[in-house]
Amino acid sequence: MRFLINDDLLTHARAALASREGLYWIVGGAGSGKTTVCRVLSARFSIPVYDMDAHVYGEYHSRFTPERHPVNWAWSTARNGLEWLLDMSWDDFDSFNQAALPEYLDLLAEDLDAIKPGGGALIDGGISNPGLIAQVMSASQIICLAVPEQSSAGVWEETDERKAMKEAVYQLPNPEAAWRKFLEFDDRITSTILNECHENNIPVCFRDITASADDLAGRVARLWGIQEGYRW
Repeated sequence: MRFLINDDLLTHARAALASREGLYWIVGGAGSGKTTVCRVLSARFSIPVYDMDAHVYGEYHSRFTPERHPVNWAWSTARNGLEWLLDMSWDDFDSFNQAALPEYLDLLAEDLDAIKPGGGALIDGGISNPGLIAQVMSASQIICLAVPEQSSAGVWEETDERKAMKEAVYQLPNPEAAWRKFLEFDDRITSTILNECHENNIPVCFRDITASADDLAGRVARLWGIQEGYRW
């Protein structure tokens, strides 16, 4: 099962997003600190945060249409979306993520217009292919957070919120095999994100687990050239 990228939606997203001022995107694997850094930067610089994961796994599902968003329509209308994804091979899953992204961008652009026409936001994660993001906005507006030698197995045991994902996977047939596959996919997503960032000159900020959230957010702000006194 292979999925096709809708180049027309990418072109539309480029026209809608490339010229926006104050649009920034933090990418990275699970547990890399994206949400924490977004919260600190939002508080420090009054930048609104757009939680892409919350939208992708939440209200986007009521907005996907079979005509404009066929890839995500198939996922959102599957009997069990999680099982549907984990039944895929890695190549098919990677293909799904790439084809799903332009459809997300379509809805993101719509939402940003509602927040502030022509304005931006601080986008929190939600994607596995930053190389495609770099086709619709400047790579200098994207930053990847990474934690050296971090394993997915450890990440998904860190918080109750993440443990809920394991509980969901364990409701599927052959739960132990499904969980192993989930962790394999998660590790490969993190590798894909890092590889695409290197290939597209997207800055990577490695997180020292002993550093404070304020310190990490400060590093991100300096990489973007955001200084004290900046207001969105």
